[in-house]
Amino acid sequence: MHNTLFGLFIDNRLVCTAGYTTFGSANAMLGRLRTDIRYQGQGYSKQLTQYVRNQAFQAQALEWLGANTQKNNIPAQQVLNSSYFEKQTLLYGCTAQSIDNLLRAGNVWPKTTQLKEKQNLLHTYHVNKHTFFPIECYYPFPSTSTLFQEEAKQIEDWRFFQEGDLPPLVTKTDTKKEAYLHAVYPYEDLFQRPGLWETIVQAQKDLQNQCPDETVHVWMDIPASIIHQLPEDHPFELDSPWLLYGMDRNTWKNHT
Repeated sequence: MHNTLFGLFIDNRLVCTAGYTTFGSANAMLGRLRTDIRYQGQGYSKQLTQYVRNQAFQAQALEWLGANTQKNNIPAQQVLNSSYFEKQTLLYGCTAQSIDNLLRAGNVWPKTTQLKEKQNLLHTYHVNKHTFFPIECYYPFPSTSTLFQEEAKQIEDWRFFQEGDLPPLVTKTDTKKEAYLHAVYPYEDLFQRPGLWETIVQAQKDLQNQCPDETVHVWMDIPASIIHQLPEDHPFELDSPWLLYGMDRNTWKNHT
């Protein structure tokens, strides 16, 4: 992972900032888009976003550049739309300290430990099914062979759980102010899989045992299309959902 930050100056005054973070050689995410309140609404954010977009594609062998913004952030969406980014998916970043009230007395799924088996599961259930896979919290990317090949070292540390030949659960460790068990299961049957929540709770307990000095929370990205299936007494904190925008290299070439 590598971060690059740019600033736009007017008369030696910093007006706005924007940057991008690369994950491997083929994927990057825009971020840190901030504009001095005195200069908002004058097009500087759009100007810098398009400059950073061009710099990212010119300086890197990128296949895809994304931007993740909340649905209630209308100004950011206007900048991205005018810069030829396309809407990809809408996800709720759901967090909770305990998800015990989602348990349904199911069995914990078996764990897969071999790297090659993990990579096969990623290819079968993510690359082939065109999911969006969060490499980190806030950083979902289109599932591609390149993405997972370049994240091989991380994949060794990810935990995989699979029941039969059905889609697997992937869990990872992340820190975003709090310590999180990041549970990845982007499928429409999220609330119909017996044992899924039990497996997440067990993985959370395992991580908590490894981090006794921190309180481990659960983070799960739930598609907006099924968020209504959450029970009324669900434990998650729900904020405005995250709207993922993206652009591949061909789209960029066609608009520059």
